Amino acid sequence: MELWKLSEKVSKVSDVIPYYFLCIVSSCLSLSTVMVIFIGDPSWGLPGIIIFSFYLVIPYLLFAVPVQVHFNKHPKKFSFIYFCLYIFFSLLAVFIFSWVLNFDISMDVLTTMNYYVLGLSAAIIFWLWDSVFLQK
Repeated sequence: MELWKLSEKVSKVSDVIPYYFLCIVSSCLSLSTVMVIFIGDPSWGLPGIIIFSFYLVIPYLLFAVPVQVHFNKHPKKFSFIYFCLYIFFSLLAVFIFSWVLNFDISMDVLTTMNYYVLGLSAAIIFWLWDSVFLQK
């Protein structure tokens, strides 16, 4: 590969990195706000939002960003197909993290309402911010 082709690819990636960062930060803050208001205790306020945001960065980085990078090869703003795939990966991420954190091998997590609320909320929020910042 010629050096100038490599530098073009690096330049394209470096132009998009701030948008990925904005999308992740906005998604984490939005979802943690939703969690504090609707799922958790609203009296936690700003400290709760900040603490939840730090915990939410890991699943978003592991599950959402790779899918997002793949989607940005063919960007579509507010795509229903992208939304459905974000829901799938979000529910998968919530299932894996609840399984790992609870050390519970049973499938009881799939019967709880919080599983679906958290999974769908994470997907909707990330999809919205992804469509705003990255999908041209």
